[in-house]
Amino acid sequence: VVFTYGTTINYNKCNGIEALLKNNYDCLYNPDEYLNVPQMIARHGYPSETHIITTDDGYLLEIHRIPGSKSGKRGGQPVYLQHGLLGSSADWLMNGNNSLGFLLADQGYDVWLGNARGNTYSKAHISIPKENSKFWNFSWHEMGMHDLPATLYHISNITEKPREIIYIGHSMGTTMFFVLSSLNHEVSKNVKLMIALAPVGYMTHIKSPIKYLAPFSSDFQWLAKYLGLNQFLPNNKILKFLAYDCELFEIDKNICENFIFALCGFDKAQFNQKMLPLILKNDPAGTSTKTIIHYAQEIKNGGNFQQYDYGINGNLIAYGTATPPKYKVNNMKTPVYMMYGENDWLASYVDVQQLATNISSLVGLYKVKLESFNHVDFLFGKDAEQLVYRPLMNVMLNYTKY
Repeated sequence: VVFTYGTTINYNKCNGIEALLKNNYDCLYNPDEYLNVPQMIARHGYPSETHIITTDDGYLLEIHRIPGSKSGKRGGQPVYLQHGLLGSSADWLMNGNNSLGFLLADQGYDVWLGNARGNTYSKAHISIPKENSKFWNFSWHEMGMHDLPATLYHISNITEKPREIIYIGHSMGTTMFFVLSSLNHEVSKNVKLMIALAPVGYMTHIKSPIKYLAPFSSDFQWLAKYLGLNQFLPNNKILKFLAYDCELFEIDKNICENFIFALCGFDKAQFNQKMLPLILKNDPAGTSTKTIIHYAQEIKNGGNFQQYDYGINGNLIAYGTATPPKYKVNNMKTPVYMMYGENDWLASYVDVQQLATNISSLVGLYKVKLESFNHVDFLFGKDAEQLVYRPLMNVMLNYTKY
């Protein structure tokens, strides 16, 4: 079949939208597009494991492991990778052989890929069905306070390497750790080094257009509760259709690409447009509406990094104070190394530098050596290996024991 749109012609065996929605392999350009994470790992020649972890509040988290290199070497230092907002464990693998997950495995590390509650891989609870609004009553605070402890303890127990985990987080993955490390030193002792990619704590200087929606977070909170909109952007057939559209038509590829740039910062040179269908097949992977609202509160609250704001009456019930408690990042004990991009519209370099100033356990602050580097380039950038991953792995060597 030849699909034409304007002057652009793309060739694909895909015989229509129905085939796409049924995951017909004839619709593929990238062989990873219809594979789940364990299948992606196996296709690239690495050993793969799937672990189900139960949090102390009953959520079931599916995490993925690459326990060794292609050559079979095992027993390396455990490294835990935590995705960002609306992401999943797939984020660390979608850049093919240049993906951080595979590069770390090549270096002999024991790689663990996390999935936060509510995303594609972690949408289950021991007693609460996901159709129940109670299932979605969480934000990144609960991810930090419940998901991370369960995961870190599991990794420590399985590997028998307590206090040796190297934690790498992107975006919300950094927020989650800042929450944990500022409030629970005992659990965070399991982490030997935390590397923060595009760290998000303070959000006063965000450049993304979503800052214009932040003042309406209270209205959105009420509306979401009234309409029962508990889940935000789950991966569904509508997104599959968008992926199909972005794959076939050049003009739509540009629209999809520019939508990502408008949110995260423009960097056309680093973005591989051929990755769009694969990215859209996996992301957004979904989260709770409350998670989005919590970030919106961070944008509008005057520069504070604080717990969820339930309003004066709700705060008095939840915290015993009229305003939410602030996260005291200056109390963190875990060594933290931060990497940021100057063109990141979500993790502004001004906010990152403020965060760095307040973290007493900071061991390094690294600006990516490309002015146009944006928020998603840390995952999908054409030169992410040279600009981020190689410097990152050099830092890791100082904390690598096995």
